[in-house]
Amino acid sequence: MKTYCSIYVNDDFWRAFDTERDAKKYLDEFQKTHHVKTEIIVTGGKKSNVGR
Repeated sequence: MKTYCSIYVNDDFWRAFDTERDAKKYLDEFQKTHHVKTEIIVTGGKKSNVGR
């Protein structure tokens, strides 16, 4: 099963990436202009870019 890295901002789904490296790179840039709670969660299954 393929894994994806999802970024959550203030506990809401924000974006999904194919690799953790891509997710970390995006998150580093995002945090330069946004001062909010963020986290990366690695999940398996279907990739989704739709917020919950």
